[in-house]
Amino acid sequence: MMDKITLRGILLQKRAEISREQKKTMDRDIAAGISNSPLFKNTSMLLIYAPLENEINLLPLALVARKRGIPVAFPRCDKESGTMQFYTLPEGQKLSPGAYGIPEPPEDAPLCIPDRRSLCIVPALSYDLDGNRIGYGKGYYDRYLATFPGVTVGVAYASLLLKSVPTEPHDLPVDWLFTERGVYRCKKPVHPEDKPVVRSMAPQAKTPPQKNETTSKGRQIYDRLMSGSRRLGGGKDGASKPLHAPLLLVLANFVLLLLSRLVDTRLLDRDSEYVGVILIQVLIFIIPAILYCKLRGESFAERIRLRAPRLSHIPFLLYLLVVMIAGSLLTSIITGGIRSLDGSFTLYDTFVARTGAPAETAYAILAYAFLPAVCEELTYRSILCSEYEKRGAGVAIVASALLFAMLHFSFAHFLTYLVLGALLAAAMYTTRSFLAPILLHICYNVFCLFGQPYLSAFYINAGSNEIFIFCVVVLFLLFAAFAAGEARKIYHVHAKKNISSGYTTPLPLRRLPAAFLESLLSPVFLICLAVWLITSVVNLN
Repeated sequence: MMDKITLRGILLQKRAEISREQKKTMDRDIAAGISNSPLFKNTSMLLIYAPLENEINLLPLALVARKRGIPVAFPRCDKESGTMQFYTLPEGQKLSPGAYGIPEPPEDAPLCIPDRRSLCIVPALSYDLDGNRIGYGKGYYDRYLATFPGVTVGVAYASLLLKSVPTEPHDLPVDWLFTERGVYRCKKPVHPEDKPVVRSMAPQAKTPPQKNETTSKGRQIYDRLMSGSRRLGGGKDGASKPLHAPLLLVLANFVLLLLSRLVDTRLLDRDSEYVGVILIQVLIFIIPAILYCKLRGESFAERIRLRAPRLSHIPFLLYLLVVMIAGSLLTSIITGGIRSLDGSFTLYDTFVARTGAPAETAYAILAYAFLPAVCEELTYRSILCSEYEKRGAGVAIVASALLFAMLHFSFAHFLTYLVLGALLAAAMYTTRSFLAPILLHICYNVFCLFGQPYLSAFYINAGSNEIFIFCVVVLFLLFAAFAAGEARKIYHVHAKKNISSGYTTPLPLRRLPAAFLESLLSPVFLICLAVWLITSVVNLN
């Protein structure tokens, strides 16, 4: 099969050979076909492009949409981030040249928020009848369509259609394809109620065979399986299979952590306790994580979000820290009662932290607060989320939180660590920074190290357990609301500045359980589960 670069050159030359009058007629027929279709009549918003030289001109379609009261949006590209967003063009305003000389909406145009009834017209040099496209090689539409919830429509001249377009795993086919000769359904609609009638605008003898309209049972089963795979962020390469590699990293952490307990009794008798704790954490977490990133390749290291949070994120992080502390108190009370708040800080129920002189306090912070935060966040937020977010951010958050909770080998604290893991992952996705959950984790560990006496004094002076629990619940709900408000502001800035999310679109709630199970269920996970269950049972005795 010819590669895309060669195909682009041939298609550009063939398109340039089309006469102006012929092009004008074909453009008019394509626009008429779309405007007369149920797709267009039922749309809530039209996302269209401004044509460059020799591109199919569908601007008359925008005028029809305006007359019918349908909002019209045009794309604006950001060269620095390599992303594209659509902005609604207000009545009376005009497009002006932007990136690559493409006419774009003005800077103050409102951001387009598409829904599943939105209709996006996707330009390309050519398509095949499966909806795969040959674009211009920049990848802007590929990245945008990965999170687009609506209906996608490709447009092409019939004479330039290809039998097959070379594809890559990240390529997404359009739902429908319009030419001057007819319209083809490329893949079945996700929503059963969205079933527009397929019409032809030319004699069938001139229309390429609609090979994707077969009604054979085998083809229907294949389409169903492949559509499910695409919704999970995968493709024909079987991306919906369980992810074994990150689970092997988790299993290595589990095994090394259990082996570290064999040297614990000897370690605590030595003067170099803190040095030993630090070295063991490096061996358990840092070295396996570095080896994992090396094996996954250089491109993987770019996905772990090693960037600092912005100053504007500080209020969100502070509010979320209070939510973490209050949430951990509540879950501890739920699973172990009010007396579960007594006791000293331990690391993986193995190493007992002791503080005293200033030097010893500094070593304790380094060994029991700073380093555990860095080690755990590197693996359980940065690496695991980068792997599982292929199935959606929801799957990544739940899977990383579950494995993080299992790491601590405790039935009593499982719920606490599950909630903390989810909040830390949410912090990373909100700030787009791997360092944000590290900062939160360090602060939380410091509170656990030094805040226990003050906490005990607080609920003793409260006079009753009910008053103490009430105060904690109020703190949790109040600061959760504050954190949610700050998160909304952060996401608003992301949208306004065209900042890419860097991960696939979240799955619908009905798809989340299936995607989660498909991602985790594997022999490696079952081994991890068995190790966690056995160790947690032993820890009860």
